[in-house]
Amino acid sequence: MSATTIKIGDQVRFMNEVGGGRVTAILSKDLVSVETKDGFEIPTYIKNLVVIEPDLPRSSSGRPFTPSPPRPITPSSVGQNPNDQYPEIKRNGFKEINQHKGNDFPEFIFAALPDNPGNPPEGKILLYLVNDCNYTLIYHFATKMANQYTTADAGMLEPNTKVELESIQPKAMAELPEYCFQLLFFRKNGTQLEEPVQKEIRISPIKFFKASSFVKNNYFNTPALLIRLAEHPLRAELDKLTEKDFQQVTLTKEPKKQIAVEIPKSDLVEIDLHINELIDDTSGLSNADMLKLQLNTFRKEMDNAIATGVKKIVFIHGVGDGVLKNELRRELQRKYARYPFQDASFREYGFGATMAVLRK
Repeated sequence: MSATTIKIGDQVRFMNEVGGGRVTAILSKDLVSVETKDGFEIPTYIKNLVVIEPDLPRSSSGRPFTPSPPRPITPSSVGQNPNDQYPEIKRNGFKEINQHKGNDFPEFIFAALPDNPGNPPEGKILLYLVNDCNYTLIYHFATKMANQYTTADAGMLEPNTKVELESIQPKAMAELPEYCFQLLFFRKNGTQLEEPVQKEIRISPIKFFKASSFVKNNYFNTPALLIRLAEHPLRAELDKLTEKDFQQVTLTKEPKKQIAVEIPKSDLVEIDLHINELIDDTSGLSNADMLKLQLNTFRKEMDNAIATGVKKIVFIHGVGDGVLKNELRRELQRKYARYPFQDASFREYGFGATMAVLRK
């Protein structure tokens, strides 16, 4: 029997068992997928198949032509045409839809929406990506733990729409991964190619225990935690200006020696010691360097709170591997032994904060 070329759509039968079907895919040079009459697709070695010839026309005498016997299929006859393995996708070109007047600057938001707005830690936290502009967005969303990136979602997001990426269960809030984005965005017509956006975001679990983290917004019917991935350049400049003005005002305040007399004593001060709250860029810093910065901040804020008559001070250190928490408590026992300390409110901070009582 002569060899033949197998292709998608051929009717075949099994040589070593009853039945057969239609070839639906070329899996390799030795293997194809056969769909049986029952609708099941079965990977089958080509050497175990024979092609069934289609019905042939009859001769002028009315007698049918005698069909040739089934022909064996050889692996070498498969895959000669690469288009057999890569089906062509037909498109009609790019169409720009859902355009809103005035939304012409790139603005993309990472949002955390509590499933239980009244008590966020008791329910799921839904994570969204919001495309708040007239750009079409191609996104890649991944999580990062122990330097391992895991893709959670990817796709295209139409202008002025949002998509749910994943959810955080209550039991997973104690230790969150970093959330990573790669964004590529474009318009139908433009004067330049936009620079892609790449962000790695760390969210302190403490934020999910604080109602103030969730704000009213135009994207959801309930308050949400919003983190901007790319935004209107004018807003960014305004934020820089505001921060600069704030620093200027701080520099021109009266010396602190007058504050101890004039300012009423505070009941509670909260200090977040997460490294990303203390410094914008940690590149080049070792774990020991970051721990040293956190402990220096702890001592500075502790001394300042004592000097200004603060009643209680809460240090947010997170859960993590417990190194910062242990070092902080060792320092309280050694240097600030006169001030009792304890775990801060679980409802507000989970297991990630320590409270020191400075006065009663």
